[in-house]
Amino acid sequence: MLANSGSLRARLAALFGIVLVVGGALVLFATSNFATQAADEAYDKLLASAALTAMENLSVKDEKIDFDLPYASLDTLSLSENDRVTYRLKSESSGVLTGYDGLPEPNPKAMAEDYKSGKPHFFTAPYKGEDFRFIVLERLLVESGVQEKVWLQMGQSRIARTLLARDLTLKALVGIIALIILGLLFVWLAAGWSLRPLFKVEDELLQRQPTDLKPLITQVPSEATHLVEAINRFMQRLQRNQDRNHAFIAEAAHQLRTPLASLQAQAELAAEDVDSEVFRERAERIRRNAQETNSRINQLLSYATLAHRVDVLIPEPVVLEDVVGKCLADLAPIAITQGVELSFDNTVGDVKVTADPEALREVLRNLVDNALKYGQENAVQQEVHVSLKDADKPNWVELQVRDYGQGLPEELLQQVTRRFGRGEFRQQSGSGLGLAIVEQILRGLGGKLELENGAQGGLKARLLLPVSS
Repeated sequence: MLANSGSLRARLAALFGIVLVVGGALVLFATSNFATQAADEAYDKLLASAALTAMENLSVKDEKIDFDLPYASLDTLSLSENDRVTYRLKSESSGVLTGYDGLPEPNPKAMAEDYKSGKPHFFTAPYKGEDFRFIVLERLLVESGVQEKVWLQMGQSRIARTLLARDLTLKALVGIIALIILGLLFVWLAAGWSLRPLFKVEDELLQRQPTDLKPLITQVPSEATHLVEAINRFMQRLQRNQDRNHAFIAEAAHQLRTPLASLQAQAELAAEDVDSEVFRERAERIRRNAQETNSRINQLLSYATLAHRVDVLIPEPVVLEDVVGKCLADLAPIAITQGVELSFDNTVGDVKVTADPEALREVLRNLVDNALKYGQENAVQQEVHVSLKDADKPNWVELQVRDYGQGLPEELLQQVTRRFGRGEFRQQSGSGLGLAIVEQILRGLGGKLELENGAQGGLKARLLLPVSS
């Protein structure tokens, strides 16, 4: 059962949701800072207006500084009902003239820089357990015999400023949350719309019959083309396997039906014979037919097994010389029995190819076995020669098996590589599957098989394989 790794739409929505939440948090943080700054600027203007109005009410009477905080200043600051207001008038010589003593002192250096640039000096400082925003105005009094520098410091608690900043931030938060919800809804709908071509692919596959392995023709976005191409390649492999299995079953049934029918007929005739000599002759025929049938069955099974291995196994680097050595060692007893010499010549050293070792060994075994069976009749010399050398094509290697027998007629050189395509002039038993196995396996390994008759007689079978990088 296929494991479910979760909904793609949910993944996209979650990912986009994270981006929206993080982005919303950053926007909210920036909005909060902006709201605080905007509230300070708005209320700083009110505080500056009140202080300037109060400073204009400063005068000198009887050589004394006279100051009475005007109601106009208080009215300006009364827009903030919950805020508290404080002030202090201070002269250079007399210190605090009126107002509240104990107010936080401004930074002289910062105040001097603001005055130098023509701006009033603002600062924030705690006072009686609350944060206050202060303004300090400086004025030089020169009138009625008085010449003295005075400072008016007015302060206002930050309650209204904080409430305004909070209100602006909450409004921004509502907008951000609405944007996140709309964004998630958009992603959910967009993901569903984007995945519709894949649903069409699913519908097309579900509506097909099990034997319908034609390529998919559904139009999909470019991002999904690789998936559809992979499915089509997989279906092509299934189609090839299905066609091969159908052909194999049909031809195997044809090849086995005749010897099995012959076996049955010979056995029935033998059962009716009373003459011992005739019975022995029929028993010998039954033995030969059984031997030929067994050989065909073994080759059929070998063909099916190795063709399957080529399709499903992952190739690995293989040293060709090792494969040849093991194969010749296995076949040496048969060659000795037949009086045939097995020789091996290697001019490329420990060259490697990417292949399934068992399949490659079976390829070579089939070729050498064919040379031992069919290449010794009327042979110029009783020898099977195996050679390993560089191919004409760069980065390819050639593994050649040759005998010195009759060879093959030119019109049969291609026929013998087809299933059950054994040359008709052969008298030895066989199913005609040996070279078909070789051809099938080599195609799976990316190589090729070439057959030609030698100049000195016999057949040359060349295996061409790409060298492993």
